[in-house]
Amino acid sequence: MKKILTAAMILAGAMTADSFIFEAQASAEVIMIENILSVKGVAEVYGDGEKISRAVIEYPKKLNAQTIFTDSFAVEGKVIESVSVKKNLVTLNFANENTAFDGDLNSKPDRPKNTSGDAPRRSSRRLPDLNFSVRQVEKIYAADGTEFYPSGKSIRAEISAPVVESFSPHVYTDETGLEMPYNIFLPEGYDGDKKFPLVVFIADASANINEVTTPLIQGNGATSFAARDFQKKHPCIILAPQYTADLVDEIGMMTTDENVWTRGLSLTTNLIFDVIKNYAVDTSRIYGTGQSQGGMANIAISDRYPELFAAQLLVACQWNTDEMKILRDKNLWIVVCEGDTKAFPAMNAAVANWEELGAKVASNENFWDSKAPVAELNKKVRQLEKQRANINYTVFAGGNHMYTWSFAYNISALRDWLFKYKNF
Repeated sequence: MKKILTAAMILAGAMTADSFIFEAQASAEVIMIENILSVKGVAEVYGDGEKISRAVIEYPKKLNAQTIFTDSFAVEGKVIESVSVKKNLVTLNFANENTAFDGDLNSKPDRPKNTSGDAPRRSSRRLPDLNFSVRQVEKIYAADGTEFYPSGKSIRAEISAPVVESFSPHVYTDETGLEMPYNIFLPEGYDGDKKFPLVVFIADASANINEVTTPLIQGNGATSFAARDFQKKHPCIILAPQYTADLVDEIGMMTTDENVWTRGLSLTTNLIFDVIKNYAVDTSRIYGTGQSQGGMANIAISDRYPELFAAQLLVACQWNTDEMKILRDKNLWIVVCEGDTKAFPAMNAAVANWEELGAKVASNENFWDSKAPVAELNKKVRQLEKQRANINYTVFAGGNHMYTWSFAYNISALRDWLFKYKNF
């Protein structure tokens, strides 16, 4: 560019040095502003919540991939783990580590006081702020040799969340007028005639706010079943109810440490039966799962309706252990952390009761490492399955109550296990 401008200056014979600098800067600014056509951010849901997984940057020309590196761009608050180029698109893949606190909850700096009993009636959860901007910081080249200079400007991303957006929001109204929002996912090819398995995921009490998508973004208990790879293996309908703050105010918590049936449990159960009635559900293949409040709800509903679920994945939860004796013949996989001061001792007692009643329980002799690679944990799950017990009990070393679901649903073999069962 400088060579072209210099030649033009000589030919014109009247351009000063100052005017040359000004014109060069002005020309470069126009080009730099037009370099990036758009930035699109893609959000995914991890065990510890919804985050931006990657950014896709669009340029006006096909790019030379050999000139583009992770340090060609900067994104505040994010680490660019890798970069890929396809035609005129650059994809920045961000590093995303599990940020869930895994120590003693009593020592957590922002832990509210007096939390030894029921979950707080009012959740402090807020929707995640997914907004971000991308800035090109190094020169890159198009395939035809065009130079794209960094402008210094940050380009704000347009955000999409494909998996979350694959669910549709609805509201169920019971015979008394109580309303409960819920999210439903329908598998590819759903036409209302062919019947599909149903997965019911119920979130923990921290999701009890007035935003219908909360069960989909607080962790991946629902969305892991909707992932494309999983749906190819196990196409299914997914129901994720939202127990709102308004419902807490009107009828109380869905579950409490008193382990009693509540109006919230009735409402949730009625919603499940309404979905079964109005969607093409294979009633022999209904699977329940949930964490904390959601796991407790699963147990309570299964106690009252023992033929409803073909199998259940229960994460970081507990219930009245005497009442749970009725589940001795059910297909259960229970996941807890050693550091969970309620679920761990309660499930130990429940397992002892089931074994005393003659149930076969498979459990890990040594506590598993939650930070082990998923492939390794999947292998351990399959090894435990070989014991052919209807109840499986896995304990992970350390951790705490809320940390448990930050990794549990990443273990795809646990989700696969559910689909091995059906009610006859």
